Amino acid sequence: MAPDHAADCRRLLSDVDASRVTVRLVDATGFPELVTEECAAGVRSMRTSTRINPADFPTYRHLVETGELLIQSDTRTHPIRPPQSLINELRVYAQILAPIRHGGRIVGTLSVHFQDRPRQFSASDIATVRSCRERIEATLAD
Repeated sequence: MAPDHAADCRRLLSDVDASRVTVRLVDATGFPELVTEECAAGVRSMRTSTRINPADFPTYRHLVETGELLIQSDTRTHPIRPPQSLINELRVYAQILAPIRHGGRIVGTLSVHFQDRPRQFSASDIATVRSCRERIEATLAD
């Protein structure tokens, strides 16, 4: 049974006042499957939007290639383009993406979405995302 990341995602959602927090983990075929999603009240689930393969987009490739967080204060103008459906359908105008590692390789992503407006992220916001990622990675090591 896969570890449940819902509690960590709910906590992160509240701590940074996000619209949505998701965890994707690669399945046996290598597809980054959405395994956990927590949304603020009134926020549409990603499960109801256009299904995409995140690995097909520059944002995901950036995480895999660099192993670093991707911080986008405005997804509409950032040079590393997210899927257009994220902006058009889900109105994600700012996000922080973090690669999830296990066994020395990237096995998924933690995404923190903010709807309807750009956002300047504080050092505390970024530290909170990193801390959540570390808790998730610790469960994968067990």
